[in-house]
Amino acid sequence: MTLEETAARGRIRRGRLWLLGWAITLGPALWIAARAANRKFALAGTALVWTIGIALAAGRLMFARCPRCGRLFHSTNGAPSVAKLFAGRCGHCGLRLRPERVVYPSLE
Repeated sequence: MTLEETAARGRIRRGRLWLLGWAITLGPALWIAARAANRKFALAGTALVWTIGIALAAGRLMFARCPRCGRLFHSTNGAPSVAKLFAGRCGHCGLRLRPERVVYPSLE
């Protein structure tokens, strides 16, 4: 495993965390916006910002390239896919997102 592959896998994992972070913050953000003085404006603004944020996070993750084969990581046919954003392996070459655990380094 090269340093470039390790760094690229880390970028994909961070992209997943960003996407999950945006999804988790929707409820609290809307709750805080509902308690604001001008409710309709605050809710609409919060929903707009949240929608843009999750679209950007999902877009970055959809177009992430596999460090081994160079194709889209979350796709099996070459087209960007939203359905497989949390797949643990590349759809083309099977590269795992998590590093493999080696029990006995001398057996490598």
